[in-house]
Amino acid sequence: MRELKYLLSKYAATSYMDDQLSPTTDETSLQLLPSDETDILVDLQESSDPAKFVLDIILNPIIPRCKKGDHAVIIDGSNIFLLEQLMKISPSLKISPCVKKDALKLALDLKVNMKENTENSLVVLGFLLLLSIYELLTSFDEDEVLELFAFVAQHKIAVELFRTLGFANKLSGILI
Repeated sequence: MRELKYLLSKYAATSYMDDQLSPTTDETSLQLLPSDETDILVDLQESSDPAKFVLDIILNPIIPRCKKGDHAVIIDGSNIFLLEQLMKISPSLKISPCVKKDALKLALDLKVNMKENTENSLVVLGFLLLLSIYELLTSFDEDEVLELFAFVAQHKIAVELFRTLGFANKLSGILI
């Protein structure tokens, strides 16, 4: 896990200093070597609680980001990458009620952020990833969630999210 934190801190520092990844930028993945990406997935698989670990990284970023409001959560490319990696192993995850509760709180915060920042598809994508991985769809209006796919259709993972959230039977009304 120490190596994972190192890779993420190295990326976060580079992104922060180069101003490559801001809250309104639409980057969707880390600029890592393929071996680094594999290492991150392996580290998550070997973690005792990968769902909690990823949630902690999102809630407590390595480099604090400025945003309106004291406790606003910002989803960036590194968070999306981690959530995508977590989604790869999510069918085998055992998520504790406490972690699920924290994920729901984050999802609710992101929902508020989405209303204020509709042009940032990363916020919407992060929200949908949380709903899928932490099995939170029942806590939200399905029709509202379904409408969000219009904002993330350009992301490769959107089709997989559409399927994992159970919307495949409603595909005729949406073009992804």
